Amino acid sequence: MSVNIDLAFTVTDVTDEAEATAIVSAVEELLREESIHLQVSLGVAVDDDGSYFVSGESDFPLGISRFYLWRPHFEGLFATTVTAVAPKAKPRIDWGYPDEEY
Repeated sequence: MSVNIDLAFTVTDVTDEAEATAIVSAVEELLREESIHLQVSLGVAVDDDGSYFVSGESDFPLGISRFYLWRPHFEGLFATTVTAVAPKAKPRIDWGYPDEEY
């Protein structure tokens, strides 16, 4: 059985634009490997204090089978992927459950 999931993530404590771009490239590859790259938008932004960050979100709910198994798998890969290119960056994933929201 699958469940509808909203995926949103941010990566903060990014040192500069080059590191942000490297994070985007690495996360894009992860999304491609997980076959959700066409369903998730991501990019680089600068906050009010001039700090770079990377963010992304699913364009619509993702239908994920066996989410209870996939979630820790994806969270681990996401953290490892970010840390590999930006050791001091802080990755965060926020999950939404649109079927539970009325």
